[in-house]
Amino acid sequence: MLGSSFRREKKSAFTAARTSTAEKVCVPKELYSDFFRLGLRPGAPLTACKSAQRDLLKVHHPDRHAETYLSWKSATEIASSINASFQRISYWYKTGILD
Repeated sequence: MLGSSFRREKKSAFTAARTSTAEKVCVPKELYSDFFRLGLRPGAPLTACKSAQRDLLKVHHPDRHAETYLSWKSATEIASSINASFQRISYWYKTGILD
């Protein structure tokens, strides 16, 4: 009983984005698929996007799937799409312009 009230759970990027107290951001429809690729709702804070990108790359990094050429190639494509989505979101948050 005593330990349970002081225990802290690590929040995932999705939970952190859902419970964020930041103001709502009007996200362009072109970025919706990028947010969804990271597993987040459109308008999630940039820190949540970075955290989600890192978590996804830990799973889909090509070095972790080097058993066969096909699995490596598939992981490379997934990792590059994750990175591209994060880059578009990051650029938009920093400049306000879609690339």
